[in-house]
Amino acid sequence: MERKIVLLGYGMQGKACVYDLCNFGEFDELSVVDCYDGFLDDFSKEKDPRVKGYHINGADLDEIRKLLIPATLVIEFFPPHLTLPMVELAIENDCHAITSSYLNNPTYANKPGFKERLESLDQNAKKKGLIILEEFGMDPGVDLIMGQKIVNSFDEVHALHSYGAGFPELQSANNPLSYKFTWSVIGVIRSHLRPATYLDNKEIREIAADSMFSTENTHTLKLQDLDENLECFYNGNSIQYMEHFGIEKSVKSMGRYICRWAGHGAFWERMARCGFLSSDPIQVGDQQVHPDEFCAALLGNQKQFYYQDDESDIALLRVDGRGLINGTPKQIVLQAIVFHDHTLGFSAMQQTVGFPMAIGSMMILDGKIKTPGRTMPMEVPLDFYFGELSKRGIQFTETITDWDGDLTP
Repeated sequence: MERKIVLLGYGMQGKACVYDLCNFGEFDELSVVDCYDGFLDDFSKEKDPRVKGYHINGADLDEIRKLLIPATLVIEFFPPHLTLPMVELAIENDCHAITSSYLNNPTYANKPGFKERLESLDQNAKKKGLIILEEFGMDPGVDLIMGQKIVNSFDEVHALHSYGAGFPELQSANNPLSYKFTWSVIGVIRSHLRPATYLDNKEIREIAADSMFSTENTHTLKLQDLDENLECFYNGNSIQYMEHFGIEKSVKSMGRYICRWAGHGAFWERMARCGFLSSDPIQVGDQQVHPDEFCAALLGNQKQFYYQDDESDIALLRVDGRGLINGTPKQIVLQAIVFHDHTLGFSAMQQTVGFPMAIGSMMILDGKIKTPGRTMPMEVPLDFYFGELSKRGIQFTETITDWDGDLTP
C-alpha cells in the first residue's frame, strides 16, 4: 500500500514535521494544507518532489476530503476548534490520524452530545482498524511518555509531578511578558483562563480559571542548567491521567505545570481577574468585542512578542516521580532541556512538537502501534520512541535518589 500522507497546518510545528518526515520518514506522497496569505510562496522552499502544497481553508471540508480519498494518514496541526472535525473526516475516509491537540478538548467537553461524539469516533476507528494517536506533541505528549517511563520504574507511585514549558532564553525575554509566542496567540490566551484539577494528599483539588496564576497556586523551580528560578503554575486536569498511568490506587499527589520566568504570573493574574481573557463579548460603541480576541490581536500584532532571527527559546520537559522500589522510598527525575537549533533553524518548541509528531506518524505507518481506536502517548513503544528522539538530538537525563517522603512539587 502506498504511503500517502495529508498534513493539515503549515505553521511552525508543521514546518518542523515536514522536515523530519523528509529526512527520517518513509512515504510516497505528502500533501500539505494551509490557507494563510503567502502560504504557497513559503511552501515553494520545500524541494522534496514527494511534497506538494494545497491552499485550502480548513472550513472547506469538501476540498480536504478530496485529498483524503487516496491518503493513508492525516497529521493534524489545525487550530483546536478544527481538531475533532478533521480527525472525524480522516476516519470517515479510512485514514489513520495523529494530532498534537486534545480530542477531549476541555472547552467543549461539557457540551451536550460531545462525549457521545468522541465515543462514536472511537468505535468507528476500531471497526475500521484505524489508529487515532492523540495528544502527541510536547505537552501533552512527550511529558506523558516520560511519565509512563518513570511509572514503569516504580512498584508503587505516590507522587507524580510533570512540567512542560516553552519560554525565551533570558537574553531574549526582553518584553513586559518575558515570553514570546511560538504558536497560536489566541490559543495561548485561552490556555491562561482554564480551570485546573490536581491531587493533594489523596484529595482532589480544583482551581478556578481566573486563579491559575495566583500566588497560592504557584511554586518555584530551581534548575542547575538555568540562570534564574522559574515560576510554575497548574496546567489543566492532571487527574484524568491517573488511570492511563495505572496509578489511581497508589498515587497521593499529582499535578501538571507550565513554567515561566518570574513576573509572568502576576501580569496574567491581573488580566484574568479584570476580564481581559474572557470569551464573553462586550459592547464597545456599536460593536461586539470578545476580550480574549482583542488581547490576542493587540499582542499578536507587536513585533516584541515574537522571536527575532538572533533570539532563542528553551523547551523544558521534566517529570518528578516518587514512590517505592523494592520497598525503598525513591525519587526519580527525568528531564530534557532543549535549545533553539540555529544550524537547522528550528526553535526548541518546533523540535519538541513537530519532530515527535513525525515520529508518531511513522510509528503508525510502520505498524509499531497495534491497537486501533483512540490511543494515548503512554501506549507507544517507549524505548523505540526515546531512541528516535535521541537521533534528533533530544537527550534526557535521569536521576534516582532516596526520597524523604515529601509529596509536594
